[in-house]
Amino acid sequence: MGKINPSAAKGCGILAAVVVGVPLLIVGVVGVKTWVPLQRASETLVELDRSLGSDSIYVPTPSGEIPTERMELFLELREMLISACGDYGTVQKGFNAVESLESKDSGNPHEVGDVAVGLGGAALSITPFLARYFELRNDVLFTAPMGLQEYSYIYAVAYHDRLLSDEIQNEIFSNGEALSPEAAMMLRGCLRRQLEAMPGCADETSGWEAVETELNSMEVDPSRLLWQDGLPDAVLEGVASYRKRLDQVFCGATAGLEMEQDARRALWIAIE
Repeated sequence: MGKINPSAAKGCGILAAVVVGVPLLIVGVVGVKTWVPLQRASETLVELDRSLGSDSIYVPTPSGEIPTERMELFLELREMLISACGDYGTVQKGFNAVESLESKDSGNPHEVGDVAVGLGGAALSITPFLARYFELRNDVLFTAPMGLQEYSYIYAVAYHDRLLSDEIQNEIFSNGEALSPEAAMMLRGCLRRQLEAMPGCADETSGWEAVETELNSMEVDPSRLLWQDGLPDAVLEGVASYRKRLDQVFCGATAGLEMEQDARRALWIAIE
């Protein structure tokens, strides 16, 4: 029986260690880059609620219309968040390249190799990006200050038609549901408090019945978007005057993250 070359054995051991160790190192680095900003995002949200006190519980106006000063503040926040849209676009290039290659059915090894590298980079970048986005969003809300409930309500009505479009739903709602249970519950809470602040069902012009109907519909269908069948006239008219400015700071790539309290659902969609 031939003797085993110690140098060769040592080389094989090193190679095996590299093969096993490098992926683990990469996973560890990605985990840290994801966990740290998520932890900061969570702490910021807690501190935001503490600083706002009772104002963190959002109560829409009886008509549902967004007051001018709050819409202006919302637009300022969107201007600070829109920069992340470009960052997400960079991450998405790796995934888009795979779809493009599949459509062409290319067998070019160099092209396949380039796509594999791009896909690997995108896969390693997506979860840290999502974590950083939640950290950024919560920092922006804290600076404003604006509670997540108010931000989510304004976002839902300001981008009502965009969120209902097939293009956006296919892009961001890959699990077939528009909202997580937590986000849906938060929006239902806003409607419930709006209903409580209204004069009552005796006055048909108050819109009380419409809000009650919408709240009941959302409770029956937990994944239903706010005012899915159409915004009330007062809300629609109020948003219309801001339409151009709102569209300028809309990002379809991050629309599925905006109303979520944390990144759990976003990370799950990214993994899928």
